[in-house]
Amino acid sequence: MRNPPERYLQTLREHFAQAPQWFNSGTGKPEVPMTPTSGAALTTYQDGKGTAFQRWFHFKEAFSPEFVTAAIASLGYRPTHVVDPFGGSGTSAITSQLLSINATTVEVNPFLADVIKAKLSPLTAEKLLSAAADFQARLHDTPADLSRLAHLPATFIESKDKDRWIFPRAVARRLAQYLTCIEAIEDVDVRRFFRVVLGAVVVDCSNVYVNGKGRRYRGAWRLNQPTPEKLDLHFGQQFNTSFEDVLRFENRPRSQVTVINGDSRTALQQVQEPADLVVFSPPYPNSFDYTDIYNVELWVLGYIGSAADNTTLRNQTLRSHVQIRRAYEGPKRKSKSLAAVLDALSSRRDTLWDPTIPDMVGAYFRDLEMVLEQTQRLLATTGRAMMVVGDSRYADVRIEVASILAELAKSMGFGRVTTREVRQMRSSAQQGGSFQLAESIVELAI
Repeated sequence: MRNPPERYLQTLREHFAQAPQWFNSGTGKPEVPMTPTSGAALTTYQDGKGTAFQRWFHFKEAFSPEFVTAAIASLGYRPTHVVDPFGGSGTSAITSQLLSINATTVEVNPFLADVIKAKLSPLTAEKLLSAAADFQARLHDTPADLSRLAHLPATFIESKDKDRWIFPRAVARRLAQYLTCIEAIEDVDVRRFFRVVLGAVVVDCSNVYVNGKGRRYRGAWRLNQPTPEKLDLHFGQQFNTSFEDVLRFENRPRSQVTVINGDSRTALQQVQEPADLVVFSPPYPNSFDYTDIYNVELWVLGYIGSAADNTTLRNQTLRSHVQIRRAYEGPKRKSKSLAAVLDALSSRRDTLWDPTIPDMVGAYFRDLEMVLEQTQRLLATTGRAMMVVGDSRYADVRIEVASILAELAKSMGFGRVTTREVRQMRSSAQQGGSFQLAESIVELAI
């Protein structure tokens, strides 16, 4: 593996993340603290959202690029392969690529998988500029055929018989034009880039916003509805932002990065190359359905075309929520902490807002146990796994995720298991909204 050229490392430091020092010096194991240097925890997205590639799509929950480089640096040697079972925003994948490290990332959400692929693709400024000119010319002459959006749920497009709608009819017609023109782009990488740019602005050009609890209508939305002109403006601005990063990093290192769109519980079985580092942050057991959070993009861009497609995707996600009914079973290994939590939750089942929450919590840890089984299979003898996990709370029963995972990992035979709390998170309004839930790093080695 060759060293990344100095100019890439300098750009990485200035615009993306801090490169491990030994990539320059080649000396010794660096001291890499897992503590924030700018006021925001490395496990949060606060330091990453304005940096190159990360600004292609807004993610509420993600760790920072600096966390990935710190994890890489903590190995003390040059890794050859990094694996991320929960790709999300692609932080691990793009950081590895910029450091000329091979990587594999798994992402269940097909739109997010395309976001990652777009960031990694060998796009050129010349190719994008040519495609943009063709796109603008074609857009002017393309009919606004709403039949292209016929698969959308009834609440998506304005009509006289509806009280609420996500998109005014004029915006929906413009979206149909955009989608038609995007599908006409022959180059797969360029087509994906345009689709990701559109996905980055569709919610901002709608009557709704999305937070951790799903989709909500904006205040006074009927008086301030978006227009086709707003869509054009936002699309152009986002295109320019993403294009700037393509231009800046056009000649970046091209290590081999594989993106697998699938269920991490089973998709990791496809990976055969040993991993020096497995780094990830799974969904927390807080009953947020992350499929709902990206619901607008998934439907509008055509990643799901029916209620059945939506259900299939939900079934491929971790059992961290109860929005759909699924089979529940607990981990195969023993955890005293988990057993105590499940007993406490079961005794309060009648007071829980959903009686299946105790079963969901048990199944959540079985899902992570499956991921750890594959992690154990993939880890090189000198490698390590680093997970960012967060606690949850139901009916005053605290689920200490790091402690439970540590017990499961020890029972699986991991030789080194450590946990570190990195910050306190605010609990839900039902639990008082105070800072009382820990976010932690769990570190494992063979």
